[in-house]
Amino acid sequence: MPRPHLAAIPPSRDAEAPGASSLAGNRGGAGGPLPGPRKDKRALILDAAIKVFAAKGYHGSRVSDIAREADIAYGLVYHYFKNKEEILHSIFDERWTGFLEVVEEIARRDTSTEDRLVSVAALILNAYRVRPDWVKVLVLEIQRSSRFAEPGQLRAVGALFQSIARILRTGQERGELRPELDPDVACYVFVGALEIVVTSLVLDLIQVDGKPPTDSEYYLKVARTVVDIFLNGLARKAEPPA
Repeated sequence: MPRPHLAAIPPSRDAEAPGASSLAGNRGGAGGPLPGPRKDKRALILDAAIKVFAAKGYHGSRVSDIAREADIAYGLVYHYFKNKEEILHSIFDERWTGFLEVVEEIARRDTSTEDRLVSVAALILNAYRVRPDWVKVLVLEIQRSSRFAEPGQLRAVGALFQSIARILRTGQERGELRPELDPDVACYVFVGALEIVVTSLVLDLIQVDGKPPTDSEYYLKVARTVVDIFLNGLARKAEPPA
C-alpha cells in the first residue's frame, strides 16, 4: 500500500466524532431511549460518575461523591442505579455502543483499506483528546473490573474486532492486502498497537513540548503512523538498482 494519504480523515469529522456523538451521547440501553427528565438525570449521573472515577478511581469513589458531583440528592442515584458497580458498567455499555456505531459506519465506507484504518485509528486516539476522563475510566477501571470478562462485555468488545477484521478482509478481496494473512490475527495486532498508545496517553507517558498533546492534528499524525507501520512495516524499502 502507498504511504498514508494526508486527506484520509478530515479532523472536523472523525477526529471529533468521539466527543460529538459516540462517546458523549446517552442511550437508554436495551430498552431504548429514556423519556425526558429521567433521561437527563440518568445522563447527569453517568457524566458525574465518569469525572469522579477518573479523579479518584473506582474503588476510591463513593456514591455520595457522584451525587455531589452531579449536584443531586444522594438517594436519587439509587432511583436510577442499584449500586456503584452498575454505574460503572452502564458507562461502558452506553458509551461503547455509540462508539461501535461510528466504527461500523467507517467499515462500510467505499474507500481504501488504508483510509478506513486511519479513520478508525484517529477515532480511537482522538477519544482521549475529546473525552479524557471517559478513556481513563475505560483503561484504568472498566478493563480491570471482574465483570469485564462476562459474556456480554466480551461480545461488545468483540464487535470492534469484527468490524476491523471485516475492513481487512475487504482489503484482501480487493487485492490491497496480502491474501495469505489471517485477518483476525491482524486485527488483534492493529487494535493492540492502538491500545498501547492510548494507555501511554492516559499514563502521561507521551509528551509534546513537555505537555500532554492536545492538538487534533497530532492525534491524526499518530493515527497515520500506526497505520503506516501496520501496513508497511519499519524496514526501509530497497532502492532499485541503477
